Amino acid sequence: MKRADRLFQIVNFLQGRRMAVTAERIADEFDISIRTVYRDIQDLIITGVPINGEAGVGYMLDKSYYLPPMTFDVEELEVLMLGAAMVSSWTDTDMSVSAQTLIRKVRNALSERDRETFEGIALFAPPSRARPPWNINFSAIRRAVRKKEKIHLDYSDEQGRSTERTIRPLSLVFVGPVWMMLGWCELRKDFRHFRLDRVNQATFTGEFFEDTPETSLQTYLDSLGYCDGLRP
Repeated sequence: MKRADRLFQIVNFLQGRRMAVTAERIADEFDISIRTVYRDIQDLIITGVPINGEAGVGYMLDKSYYLPPMTFDVEELEVLMLGAAMVSSWTDTDMSVSAQTLIRKVRNALSERDRETFEGIALFAPPSRARPPWNINFSAIRRAVRKKEKIHLDYSDEQGRSTERTIRPLSLVFVGPVWMMLGWCELRKDFRHFRLDRVNQATFTGEFFEDTPETSLQTYLDSLGYCDGLRP
């Protein structure tokens, strides 16, 4: 990879991260030395890219920073199309609409030649009867994860026994055909997974939480051996 391309990819890699990314993680991602990471980060800062952090701690990109328009190869366009199709079929109406809006925006931004390639992509993910039905609002759960809003659940376990508990929602995880919510359970004082199709009722409390070293998503992912979580 050319250095200019790598610098662009490093910025793209940092963009949208909620937590600082260590130099070791960046080095692993791009197969470069930590010393090269330090040099690349310093050069990006000199050129005006608002990266905060320091060696030995980690780096974060200012949330207000946006990359310039980018180009896509055929494989990347196929990923976009298939991903949008899967979102449309396996989430809810709100996300399906957003997926279609994304596809329209990408299509409009492409050159005429790339648009022809885009239109010719034949990858589909039709709706399936295998998807368990929900009694809750998927997008409301998604927003609670984003806003860090506690949720009170009326939940049924595998044997059908009902339980009530308040959780700190940390992520939504798709293990086809099932969606699960990972959260910190205030009753059990531990991380727990909850199948959305077993949630009888979800009440959004209006109470917000802050991550702690014991209860954060990154702590859970680190316990599984992920350097930077499940996020790409």
